[in-house]
Order: sequence, then structure tokens, then C-alpha cells
Amino acid sequence: MLKDEIEVTIEKLIPGGDGLARLDGQVVFIPGVLPGERVKAVIVDQKKGWMKTGVPEVLEASSDRQTPFCPLFGECGGCSWQHIAYNVQLESKASFSREALIRQGGFSDDEIPDFSITSSPPESYRARIRPTILSDGNASFHSTGSNRIVPVPFCPVATSGVNRFLSSPPDELENGASPVVFGDNRDFWTAGINPEAHAVIKGKTFNFPPEAFFQSNMYPLADLIDFAIKDAENAGHSCGMDLYGGVGLFGAFLADCFETVVGVDRDKRTKKYWKQHVGKSGTFHPVSLEDYTRRRIEPKPDFIIVDPPRTGLSPSIRKVLSRLKVPQISYVSCNPVTQARDIKELRAAGYKLTDYGVFDLSPQTAHVETVARLVI
Repeated sequence: MLKDEIEVTIEKLIPGGDGLARLDGQVVFIPGVLPGERVKAVIVDQKKGWMKTGVPEVLEASSDRQTPFCPLFGECGGCSWQHIAYNVQLESKASFSREALIRQGGFSDDEIPDFSITSSPPESYRARIRPTILSDGNASFHSTGSNRIVPVPFCPVATSGVNRFLSSPPDELENGASPVVFGDNRDFWTAGINPEAHAVIKGKTFNFPPEAFFQSNMYPLADLIDFAIKDAENAGHSCGMDLYGGVGLFGAFLADCFETVVGVDRDKRTKKYWKQHVGKSGTFHPVSLEDYTRRRIEPKPDFIIVDPPRTGLSPSIRKVLSRLKVPQISYVSCNPVTQARDIKELRAAGYKLTDYGVFDLSPQTAHVETVARLVI
């Protein structure tokens, strides 16, 4: 059936950004569409139970389809949803976050706490990029779905500082270099050139190597932090843990709530910065969380915040958290599917999901950040 042309109606958008349709009992994944659209497309991949198409011809367009504001949309791989009205982007992200709790988390619809999605400016928000430098000194991004590179002198979703870099990359960067660049609304900092970047969040200044992980959208970040540590002190005042702690974004605010803060992150570069941001109450362990939890965990935490990578918590960490019976866990995730899977196991151990928040840190893409608060 490969290369056959099909005609279907899109049911919904799914994590990853494609539209979902059905044909003859099979699921069809189609890029570049909106719910309700009638499209014609060619099948490019097929396995048992599903098929995937290339970019379709839209036969009946949704009223929510909009003209992309970037001339490189569809060529540059940075954005995939500029054709979708922003309110529909938000609705879709809230919808597939809820669906993850039902499908992967085992929740019934009425067991899910009421939640809202916190929006962002849809343009000029992105503070972190990783371009490739061309032989002429200009910056580029990879094209959609390929290794081809596209020169990008200006990015409408990037901050002013990042666009300063794109318009005139530093002369020190050689052909083929692919540095991480962090920029606010005035300045930018380039890995390999600048040892530290800087950001101010909720009145606290954070310093970090540009190549170290830091969130790429500062606008909803204060709300996300407030949600993640809300009522943390009600669990107790003795010890808070910042797991996958990075440079201490959450740990710095836990230090305002707890006598002792323990941080764990396998990136040894972050130790200096985590301790700088958390202060004297902080103890940092530059090891993997799996290695850290093989030893006796002392002091026993009153509160834990976890912010794992997209793959979520490993089976061993899920078992440790289930066994610890921490009064409150705040689980920050960039993947609602793996987060919901992990929550299912924690629920089986006695934790209850009391609050759930969705935060749009990546407008014009299908990426979304979710925060789940669990108590026992």
C-alpha cells in the first residue's frame, strides 16, 4: 500500500505534532494538519495497525488554519505548528496531556484534577538555540526531516539577543561549529566563547555555562516554578530534594522553604552553579540518580522535585520513590506520556495526584511542559 494516495478527515492532534485519522481500521499519522480538515496524502510508511503519510494536500481547510509568520516555515525544522492558530495549539496541548493521564496513567476522566494551560508570547520567546555555522560565517538550522541546512539570519520565535547572534555570529566560530547559544532580550552568550550565561527568574540571578541545560522560555517559567513548589513547606521544613537538579533552578527556591536542600545531577559541570544558587543549606551530588539512590538516602526528604529527561524516570527510580513514601513529590516533565506512565506506578504505591498544570514553553511546536503534584 506504500505510495498509495488516501483521503481522510483529521480527528485530532497528537504528541509529536501530527494529526491522527483512521482508515479501514488503521490509524493514520499525517503532518501539517488541523482537526476537522479533509486531506489527500501519499502513504510513506506502514506497519501493522498504522500508516504515515507525507505532507498532504488540504481539500477542506479548518477555519483555525493560519498563514505562517516565518518565511522559512516548512523549510527550517525549528517550528512545526505555525499554521495553527495559537488558541488551538494550547487546546491541543491540554488535550493530549489529559489523554496521556488516561491512556498511560490509567486515570478515569473524573479522577484528573481540574487544570489550565499557562500560555506564552507566541513569538520572540526562544532563548536557547543550537545553530550550525556555515563556511560564509552565517548561522543555519537543519531543514525539516533531513540533514540539509537552511541559512537563518532572523528567527521570529527567538529573543532579541538570539537574533543578534543570528544576524552576526561571532568571528571566532569556525565553519561547521554548532555551539549552544543562550540569549535574553538584550545579550547573548555562546558556548566555547562565553564561560557563563545569565538569567533573572523571580528576582534571583542564575549563572550557568551556555551549554548546560536551562529552560529556553523565560516567560511562563515563574508560574511554573510557583506551581511546582506550591505548598512545599506544608510537607515539612527539614529537607527538600532537587533531583535532576541541573544548575539549581528549582533548588534555589527550595532553599527558601527547607533547612536542607539536597541536589543530584550527573552533569558534573553543574555542581559549582547549583551550590552557588542554593547557598549554604545545599548539598550537591554530581552522580546519576540511579547511583545516588543505591546508598542510604539521608536525611529522609519531606519534599522532592524531579525534572527528568523526556524518557522519564527509570524503573529503579520509580521503585525508590514508591518505597520512600515522601509526603510530597512535584514531577516536572517535558513529556506527558512518560510522566503519566511513571505516575501510574507511583499511584499504585499510594500517592495521589492532587494538582496538575500544563505550561506552554514552546509555542509553534508540539512540545509541552507539565507539572504533577503527588502526595501520600
